[in-house]
Amino acid sequence: MLRIGIVGAPGSGKTSLFKALTPSTGVEVGARGKREIHIGQAKVQDPRLDELTRIFHPERKVNAIVEYVDMAGFTKGEASRSGFEAQFLGEIRTCEALLHVVRSFPYPGLPEADPLRDYSIDLQEFILSDHIILEKRLERLKKDTMKNPRPDAAKEIELLDRCLVALAEEKPLRTLQLSLIESMLLKSYQPLTLKPDLIVVNVAETQVSEVEAVAAKYRPTLEGTGSQVVAACSMIEMEIAELDESSAREFMDDLGIETSALDRLVTASYQLLGLISFFTVGDDEVRAWTIPAGTNARSAAGAVHSDMERGFIRADVVGYVDFIARGNLAACRKDGVQRLEGKDYIVKDGDIIEVRFAV
Repeated sequence: MLRIGIVGAPGSGKTSLFKALTPSTGVEVGARGKREIHIGQAKVQDPRLDELTRIFHPERKVNAIVEYVDMAGFTKGEASRSGFEAQFLGEIRTCEALLHVVRSFPYPGLPEADPLRDYSIDLQEFILSDHIILEKRLERLKKDTMKNPRPDAAKEIELLDRCLVALAEEKPLRTLQLSLIESMLLKSYQPLTLKPDLIVVNVAETQVSEVEAVAAKYRPTLEGTGSQVVAACSMIEMEIAELDESSAREFMDDLGIETSALDRLVTASYQLLGLISFFTVGDDEVRAWTIPAGTNARSAAGAVHSDMERGFIRADVVGYVDFIARGNLAACRKDGVQRLEGKDYIVKDGDIIEVRFAV
């Protein structure tokens, strides 16, 4: 399950966006000053899953799930005083990506809206937090190496030195060119600026029909390695989330909104993290599974169940487009578009897979 942390300054509208993404959580909005963390889940809407459900008439349909963690708001200088709170760091480090909300609307008692300023301030806090943590790790490593030398310590020390130089230059760690081994080692420290960053420019209700233009305005400055920009109006999206499907569509049409924030943010998150979906189908269940692009068939089977990965033999695979063109698996087999693939087959987005295994 994909886990995304929602971060931002108090008053940015991040909790409103969290409630729009996870309307069933019943979180109070506008309670400034509370140091609370909220966790909720949202179904990933996929028209392909809906169509497969219509064809197979299963007992249940299971969407992929995204878990959102609404982190406590933080202010400038918080990381420099004593580092972020342990609860904040503990929750945010378990997230694969960060959804960073910046304010683009007036708010009583707050400075004039400036998304570039707010993102820069918040990023500096994350950079400082990473610097504190990695510097302490480097000090311990050097001390331990003096007592008990080990062959791989020099490479780890070199990596940490390189990271600290980048952080001192106010560069997020995700901008570094890292080898696979270096990336895995660095992830073990769980630095915040290594995580992909989805920046959400939260606009006023009067700008709800202009979200794409707003996003385009900030992309040249804010987008980069491991970061993307989208725009949304959290207050309007919160209202949409509380409506049934028909009413929501009518409301969105009236406002000129093509897709909900949930759909746009999930799509952007998948792109940012390089994720794809494959499907399993049957009379009992039709289900979407989320895996990284480039995953082989055996590892994808492990996403369904560890026994399938351990006892993997072969996988029956047909692409979604090929299946829809024929309407059933028997026709796919007859036309040769459903095929047996081995453990090294790289799963494609939209593949419909049945795993053959023995344990």
